[in-house]
Amino acid sequence: MITIADIKSSPRVVEDLDWPFDFSLPRADDDSDWIHLKPETPFTVIAGDGTGGVFLAYGSGDVEVLPVLHGTSEGQAGKVASNLTEWLPILMAIPYWRDLLKFSGGGDLDEMRKTATFMEKEYAEDFGDLPEARQRIMDVLPIPTLDDPIKVLHDNVHGTDCVLVAEDGYEYESLFNRFKPSDNRNWR
Repeated sequence: MITIADIKSSPRVVEDLDWPFDFSLPRADDDSDWIHLKPETPFTVIAGDGTGGVFLAYGSGDVEVLPVLHGTSEGQAGKVASNLTEWLPILMAIPYWRDLLKFSGGGDLDEMRKTATFMEKEYAEDFGDLPEARQRIMDVLPIPTLDDPIKVLHDNVHGTDCVLVAEDGYEYESLFNRFKPSDNRNWR
């Protein structure tokens, strides 16, 4: 089991998770008074992202064994992992996980797999420092390997069991978007 303390024990790991993986533990300290879950469920903000989104561990018990929910700044939310130890290998294997959800055709696993083929190429071209950052993180943390991280992400989002609600009562939508890879002109 990987803990928040394990991550924080290495400033370099904290830095690498922040960039290029956009999972920022320092941003967990941002204001979270606006966050409410339905049904009412206790939660702890464990990280933020560069656009104002949050990662929550929700439920009762130790933070590291609780499900992880991601809420975007654009009004989408959903469970992305069953716990922190499952989230980190998803993040290492598919750092473009947001794009897989955006171009999922409403949550279709095959569409997510198609998107991954395009995103692998784009990330290799645009984020040359990612492989080294990934290796530094994996040298420090005992991150397990998932046989099919795309399916694990897909199943978790489909298994979302609570809704993030904004202060004004707005209930966040699913992380799955209706776009398909064929909708992106650059991927044809």
